[in-house]
Amino acid sequence: MKLFRSDLEQHLSNQLFEISADTLYLDDFQVAGGQLTCTLSVDPAPHGYHIYGTLTIRVYETCDRCLTKFEEKHEPLLDIILTENEELLHDHNVDVMRFEASDEFIDLSPVIHDLILLEEPQKRLCVKACMGLCPSCGINLNKANCSCSTSENDSRWDALKDLKN
Repeated sequence: MKLFRSDLEQHLSNQLFEISADTLYLDDFQVAGGQLTCTLSVDPAPHGYHIYGTLTIRVYETCDRCLTKFEEKHEPLLDIILTENEELLHDHNVDVMRFEASDEFIDLSPVIHDLILLEEPQKRLCVKACMGLCPSCGINLNKANCSCSTSENDSRWDALKDLKN
């Protein structure tokens, strides 16, 4: 997603952009509708511009416990300063990007790509109380109960129990 200098100079306020997911190279992400939206505002900042807003992306996920497919909405925040000020650029601040006086546009695609990937949860659950699959018969315990016995004795760990004794 490119923002031209003319856009930045207009000091956008809650401008809506639609971005094709194909242009962001999100690999395994299955984006619902194939696109995401981005609402951006731009304010002047010392030696540059302050860009901030919200990304909205709906992705298809697979539950880690029951393997059910579901749709989830992510809304990461975007907050960047564009500047040519060397002091800000050398502070190792990831929210600051170089934007020279001669640059005609800034490409925000890498930043948007990273924000989306950082928003990915470590554990994907269809619902917080997902009961998962029965380890014996494989039935989805969220949809039905099974008649499998729940044996507390698991012989796979007997060798480790012997070491403890």
